[in-house]
This record gives sequence, C-alpha cells and structure tokens, in this order.
Amino acid sequence: MGYTIEKNSKNLSDLFIKDQSDPFFSYEFLNSLEKNNCLDEDSGWSANYFHHKNNSFIPFYEKNNSQGEFVFDYSWANAFHNHGRHYYPKLVMSIPFTPVEGNRIYADDDDKAIEALKDLRKFSDENNYSSLHALFVGQEQRNIFKELDFIERLDCNFVWQNKNYLSFDDFLNSLTSRHRKNIKKERDYIKKLNIEFQVIENITNEDWNDFYLFYSITYAVRGQRPYLTSAFFKDLKSLKPIILFAHKGGQRIAAALFFQKNTKLYGRYWGARENINFLHFEACYYQGIELAIKRECLTFDPGIQGHHKLKRGFEPVINTSYHWIAEKAFRDAIGDFCAKEAQHIHSYFEDSKKYLPYKHG
Repeated sequence: MGYTIEKNSKNLSDLFIKDQSDPFFSYEFLNSLEKNNCLDEDSGWSANYFHHKNNSFIPFYEKNNSQGEFVFDYSWANAFHNHGRHYYPKLVMSIPFTPVEGNRIYADDDDKAIEALKDLRKFSDENNYSSLHALFVGQEQRNIFKELDFIERLDCNFVWQNKNYLSFDDFLNSLTSRHRKNIKKERDYIKKLNIEFQVIENITNEDWNDFYLFYSITYAVRGQRPYLTSAFFKDLKSLKPIILFAHKGGQRIAAALFFQKNTKLYGRYWGARENINFLHFEACYYQGIELAIKRECLTFDPGIQGHHKLKRGFEPVINTSYHWIAEKAFRDAIGDFCAKEAQHIHSYFEDSKKYLPYKHG
C-alpha cells in the first residue's frame, strides 16, 4: 500500500507547505480545529490525513452529515436514501466551516497530486464510501480533479475588487449616483447612532472573550450552538487575525473577524448583541473595504452567498467543487444534474454583472 492514514495532524506538521495562498489550508488553522473540540462527534467532521508515498499529503474528513460545508448536497443524500442506499458516511476534502477557495492537496507538482488523489479515490471506493468531495477548489488545482473525471459543480459568490482606490470615498466615486447615495445613507444611519469602530491586531484574551460572546449570539438567536470554540480562536495567533469592534456609548456591541494573506483580505465571522439596521453591512462590508484599501489588498472576500452584496460593489465570481460518486448510476445522474445546474449558474453570473453599481459597467 503506497500511503498511510493518520488521525492527528500534529504527527504530520512538517508536511504542511508554509506559503499557502490562504490562511485556512494551513497547519495552524486545521490543527486548531482538531485540538480545540471543533471536530467532535456532534459536528459530523472526523479528521484524517492521507500521506502518500510520493510525499503528497491530503487532509480529508469523514462526514456523517452535510453541515458546515456550504456546498449543498441534501438532494443527493435523499436520492440515495430513496433508492435504499447510504450516502453517509462520505469523504470531504475541505476546510471545516470555512467556505474559502484554495488548494486541497499538498504536493510538489500536479503529477504527484494526481497520483495521490487517484489513490485516495481508490481508498474511498474500497472502503465503501458513497463519495469523495473536494469543496471550493482554487484555480491552481482544478485540472487535477478534471484529470480524474470528478464531477464539476459550480456556484457563484461575490468578492470586492480593489481598482487602485485611494480611499473609501474614491471607491464611492466609482459608483452610480443612486448606489452611492444608498451606501452613504446606510453609513450615515450608523454614524448618527454614535457607533464607532476600532481595529485590533494585538488581540488579548479579553478581546477574544468579547468577540466570542458576539459570535455566539449569532447562533443563539437561531437556537444553535456555535460551530467553533473560544479556544479555537485564541489558538490562531500565528495567522495574525484582525478584530473589528463596534462601540456604542463606550461599550462594545459587535465584532467582525478578518484575516489577511498577501494581497487578499477575508471576512469570516461576526456577531452583535443589538439588532441595529445596517450594522452588519457596516462592520462586515464597508469597514472591510476600508481595511482592504488601507492595507493595499487587491481583493476582499466577505464570505459566500448574498445577492445583496452586488449593489454594494462586490462582484460575482464562479467557485467550483468536485465530486466523485462511487456508484456509476448515481454518478451519471449527479453529473447530469451538475451540468444542468451549471447552465443556471452561468446565467445567474452573467445577469448579476448587469446589476453592478459601477458607472462604467
């Protein structure tokens, strides 16, 4: 057998390539999830690490549900169930609870990555898993999955692009009058409430405790427990996270968390103890844009979904996942489904571009 399966990332820390394009497909992030009780039995994520003989390395997870993936396959699970088959457990190559595009295989080159993925696919089939999924695959590794006949599935989300803006006002001036007025109206509403914002990079335990309180509230209002633990966030120091706090009357009332990697800014989590109109847009979008401009980031990814981001200057982009379905009949049916779905995604993508708020399209 040309590979080993490890259950603990700590044993393989030397295999993680240090200079990744995002902060999430990293030893620090994945190991923190693992050791801080984010991947327990209730979450449905069971960590595994596929170490190939060619020294390629693939983190993957055995899943007993589809929670925290953000690529929705519940209809596929129902189809399996209706035909007397088990969809779960399945195998997933992804960052738990983190829908960010990036690499899914650590390898020196594509040939080694293909060899490792081929053996992981064989492992999946031989151990009677229904399927193997790679979610939010970045551009650099998409051909690897296409080479091995994985089914391609498309979706659309929204990313802000920095067009050499010097300030937020410079960005506003690139918008049509109607959309410029709408953003100013939303920001003025927050200013009239005397809400101010503070960016913190040297994060203390007290800062993390306040952030986690707000983060937890977003789940409590839905009757859910948070996916991530307080210890997880506190363990991310080496990734240099940024907390934005909103203050009202001298008290913290909301927070948003950001990460930067090279010229990319990511907004991941947020929460508030008061339900205030436009506070989410201000903390997670407009403050993020200001931060991106100040730090000379080329892009700002505030998280997936949300057609409402369009009129606030976030542009549509296609994201991609890949799926291997073991049983041919289901593989053919799901392949047809994804092909038809892709037509709708492309139409949605093109239609979305028509609604961008910029003066010159």
